[in-house]
Amino acid sequence: MTPEIKFKKKLFWLNWTLLSLAVIPISYLVSLLVVLLVHGAFGFNQLEGGTYLSQTVMQIAGGAVLGLGTGIYQRSLLRKIFRAPSSWIYTLVIGFALTELIVCIILWQLNLNRYELRFIEFNPLPEALIFACAGLTTGLLQWLILKRHFSRSVYWILASTLGWGICVLVTLLSIWAFFIGALLYGAITGATLLWIMPHKEAEK
Repeated sequence: MTPEIKFKKKLFWLNWTLLSLAVIPISYLVSLLVVLLVHGAFGFNQLEGGTYLSQTVMQIAGGAVLGLGTGIYQRSLLRKIFRAPSSWIYTLVIGFALTELIVCIILWQLNLNRYELRFIEFNPLPEALIFACAGLTTGLLQWLILKRHFSRSVYWILASTLGWGICVLVTLLSIWAFFIGALLYGAITGATLLWIMPHKEAEK
Protein backbone atom coordinates (compact mmCIF):
# COMPACT_ATOMS: atom_id res chain seq x y z
CA MET A 1 0.00 0.00 0.00
CA THR A 2 1.48 3.35 -1.05
CA PRO A 3 1.77 6.30 1.35
CA GLU A 4 -0.85 8.15 -0.71
CA ILE A 5 -3.39 5.36 -0.30
CA LYS A 6 -2.66 5.14 3.44
CA PHE A 7 -3.24 8.88 3.74
CA LYS A 8 -6.54 8.71 1.85
CA LYS A 9 -7.75 5.84 4.04
CA LYS A 10 -6.81 7.68 7.23
CA LEU A 11 -8.51 10.83 5.93
CA PHE A 12 -11.68 8.91 5.11
CA TRP A 13 -11.72 7.31 8.57
CA LEU A 14 -11.13 10.69 10.23
CA ASN A 15 -13.90 12.39 8.26
CA TRP A 16 -16.30 9.52 8.91
CA THR A 17 -15.55 9.51 12.66
CA LEU A 18 -15.75 13.27 13.13
CA LEU A 19 -18.94 13.59 11.13
CA SER A 20 -20.43 10.82 13.27
CA LEU A 21 -19.50 12.84 16.35
CA ALA A 22 -21.16 15.95 14.91
CA VAL A 23 -24.17 14.65 13.00
CA ILE A 24 -25.48 11.82 15.19
CA PRO A 25 -25.96 13.94 18.36
CA ILE A 26 -27.50 16.77 16.31
CA SER A 27 -29.81 14.34 14.53
CA TYR A 28 -30.76 12.82 17.87
CA LEU A 29 -31.61 16.24 19.31
CA VAL A 30 -33.72 17.03 16.25
CA SER A 31 -35.43 13.65 16.63
CA LEU A 32 -36.33 14.57 20.22
CA LEU A 33 -37.96 17.78 18.98
CA VAL A 34 -39.92 15.79 16.41
CA VAL A 35 -40.95 13.34 19.13
CA LEU A 36 -42.26 16.21 21.26
CA LEU A 37 -44.14 17.71 18.31
CA VAL A 38 -45.83 14.41 17.52
CA HIS A 39 -46.54 13.88 21.22
CA GLY A 40 -48.15 17.32 21.35
CA ALA A 41 -50.20 16.59 18.23
CA PHE A 42 -51.83 13.77 20.19
CA GLY A 43 -52.75 16.28 22.91
CA PHE A 44 -50.11 15.39 25.50
CA ASN A 45 -47.47 17.56 27.16
CA GLN A 46 -43.89 16.43 27.74
CA LEU A 47 -44.66 15.32 31.30
CA GLU A 48 -47.35 12.90 30.17
CA GLY A 49 -46.61 9.40 28.93
CA GLY A 50 -49.29 9.32 26.28
CA THR A 51 -50.91 6.22 24.87
CA TYR A 52 -49.42 3.13 23.27
CA LEU A 53 -50.42 4.50 19.87
CA SER A 54 -48.99 7.96 20.41
CA GLN A 55 -45.72 6.54 21.74
CA THR A 56 -45.45 4.22 18.74
CA VAL A 57 -46.00 7.02 16.21
CA MET A 58 -43.65 9.45 17.93
CA GLN A 59 -40.85 6.90 18.35
CA ILE A 60 -41.12 5.86 14.70
CA ALA A 61 -40.90 9.51 13.67
CA GLY A 62 -37.93 10.14 15.95
CA GLY A 63 -36.11 7.06 14.72
CA ALA A 64 -36.70 8.04 11.10
CA VAL A 65 -35.20 11.50 11.71
CA LEU A 66 -32.11 10.04 13.38
CA GLY A 67 -31.69 7.61 10.51
CA LEU A 68 -32.15 10.36 7.92
CA GLY A 69 -29.45 12.60 9.36
CA THR A 70 -27.01 9.71 9.71
CA GLY A 71 -27.76 8.37 6.25
CA ILE A 72 -27.16 11.68 4.50
CA TYR A 73 -23.63 12.19 5.82
CA GLN A 74 -22.70 8.55 5.34
CA ARG A 75 -23.80 8.43 1.74
CA SER A 76 -22.00 11.69 0.96
CA LEU A 77 -18.73 10.11 2.10
CA LEU A 78 -19.35 6.69 0.58
CA ARG A 79 -19.98 8.19 -2.85
CA LYS A 80 -16.30 9.11 -2.92
CA ILE A 81 -15.42 5.42 -2.70
CA PHE A 82 -18.13 3.60 -4.66
CA ARG A 83 -21.48 4.34 -6.24
CA ALA A 84 -23.46 4.36 -3.03
CA PRO A 85 -27.14 4.62 -4.00
CA SER A 86 -29.64 6.92 -2.35
CA SER A 87 -31.22 3.79 -0.88
CA TRP A 88 -28.35 3.84 1.67
CA ILE A 89 -30.17 6.71 3.35
CA TYR A 90 -33.46 4.84 3.25
CA THR A 91 -31.90 1.81 4.95
CA LEU A 92 -31.20 3.89 8.05
CA VAL A 93 -34.60 5.55 8.03
CA ILE A 94 -36.37 2.22 7.58
CA GLY A 95 -34.07 0.38 9.98
CA PHE A 96 -34.71 2.72 12.90
CA ALA A 97 -38.41 3.24 12.15
CA LEU A 98 -39.07 -0.49 11.74
CA THR A 99 -37.19 -1.34 14.93
CA GLU A 100 -39.17 1.21 16.92
CA LEU A 101 -42.41 -0.16 15.48
CA ILE A 102 -41.54 -3.73 16.47
CA VAL A 103 -40.29 -2.68 19.91
CA CYS A 104 -43.43 -0.64 20.61
CA ILE A 105 -45.69 -3.51 19.54
CA ILE A 106 -43.80 -5.91 21.83
CA LEU A 107 -43.97 -3.44 24.73
CA TRP A 108 -47.65 -2.91 24.02
CA GLN A 109 -48.22 -6.63 24.50
CA LEU A 110 -46.25 -6.47 27.76
CA ASN A 111 -48.32 -3.52 28.97
CA LEU A 112 -45.25 -1.27 28.95
CA ASN A 113 -45.11 2.23 27.49
CA ARG A 114 -42.06 3.06 25.36
CA TYR A 115 -41.33 6.27 27.26
CA GLU A 116 -40.53 4.22 30.36
CA LEU A 117 -37.39 2.90 28.64
CA ARG A 118 -35.90 6.21 27.47
CA PHE A 119 -32.30 6.32 28.62
CA ILE A 120 -32.34 10.03 29.47
CA GLU A 121 -34.64 9.38 32.40
CA PHE A 122 -33.86 5.77 33.25
CA ASN A 123 -31.40 2.91 32.85
CA PRO A 124 -29.71 3.15 29.41
CA LEU A 125 -29.44 -0.63 28.99
CA PRO A 126 -32.90 -1.13 27.41
CA GLU A 127 -32.34 1.83 25.07
CA ALA A 128 -28.89 0.51 24.16
CA LEU A 129 -30.45 -2.83 23.26
CA ILE A 130 -33.05 -1.09 21.09
CA PHE A 131 -30.32 0.88 19.30
CA ALA A 132 -28.32 -2.31 18.80
CA CYS A 133 -31.38 -3.94 17.24
CA ALA A 134 -31.80 -0.91 15.00
CA GLY A 135 -28.12 -1.26 14.08
CA LEU A 136 -28.68 -4.92 13.25
CA THR A 137 -31.69 -4.17 11.06
CA THR A 138 -29.91 -1.31 9.35
CA GLY A 139 -26.73 -3.34 8.96
CA LEU A 140 -28.62 -6.16 7.24
CA LEU A 141 -30.25 -3.73 4.82
CA GLN A 142 -26.95 -1.99 4.08
CA TRP A 143 -25.18 -5.30 3.64
CA LEU A 144 -27.46 -5.94 0.65
CA ILE A 145 -25.86 -2.86 -0.92
CA LEU A 146 -22.28 -3.47 0.19
CA LYS A 147 -22.16 -7.12 -0.84
CA ARG A 148 -22.45 -6.09 -4.49
CA HIS A 149 -19.10 -4.34 -4.18
CA PHE A 150 -17.12 -5.90 -1.32
CA SER A 151 -16.63 -9.58 -0.50
CA ARG A 152 -16.13 -9.10 3.26
CA SER A 153 -19.14 -6.84 3.68
CA VAL A 154 -20.94 -9.26 6.03
CA TYR A 155 -18.79 -7.87 8.86
CA TRP A 156 -20.58 -4.56 8.42
CA ILE A 157 -23.64 -6.09 10.08
CA LEU A 158 -21.66 -6.74 13.26
CA ALA A 159 -20.05 -3.29 13.17
CA SER A 160 -23.40 -1.55 12.76
CA THR A 161 -24.98 -3.53 15.61
CA LEU A 162 -22.03 -3.02 17.94
CA GLY A 163 -21.56 0.63 17.02
CA TRP A 164 -25.13 1.71 17.66
CA GLY A 165 -25.36 -0.33 20.86
CA ILE A 166 -22.19 1.21 22.28
CA CYS A 167 -23.33 4.66 21.20
CA VAL A 168 -26.03 4.54 23.87
CA LEU A 169 -24.49 2.12 26.34
CA VAL A 170 -21.71 4.56 27.27
CA THR A 171 -24.34 6.88 28.75
CA LEU A 172 -24.08 4.66 31.81
CA LEU A 173 -21.26 7.06 32.65
CA SER A 174 -23.17 10.26 31.91
CA ILE A 175 -25.80 11.54 29.49
CA TRP A 176 -23.03 13.66 27.94
CA ALA A 177 -21.14 10.48 27.16
CA PHE A 178 -23.52 10.14 24.19
CA PHE A 179 -21.01 12.29 22.31
CA ILE A 180 -18.31 9.76 23.12
CA GLY A 181 -20.68 7.04 21.98
CA ALA A 182 -21.21 8.78 18.64
CA LEU A 183 -17.45 9.08 18.28
CA LEU A 184 -16.98 5.38 19.03
CA TYR A 185 -19.70 4.48 16.55
CA GLY A 186 -17.88 6.43 13.87
CA ALA A 187 -14.51 4.93 14.75
CA ILE A 188 -15.83 1.35 14.73
CA THR A 189 -17.89 1.56 11.56
CA GLY A 190 -15.32 3.67 9.74
CA ALA A 191 -12.52 1.20 10.49
CA THR A 192 -14.76 -1.69 9.41
CA LEU A 193 -15.52 -0.02 6.09
CA LEU A 194 -11.82 0.44 5.36
CA TRP A 195 -11.12 -3.18 6.25
CA ILE A 196 -13.79 -4.64 3.97
CA MET A 197 -12.85 -2.41 1.04
CA PRO A 198 -10.03 -3.52 -1.27
CA HIS A 199 -7.12 -1.15 -1.79
CA LYS A 200 -8.21 -0.19 -5.26
CA GLU A 201 -11.44 1.28 -3.85
CA ALA A 202 -9.55 3.31 -1.27
CA GLU A 203 -7.57 4.94 -4.07
CA LYS A 204 -10.62 6.65 -5.50
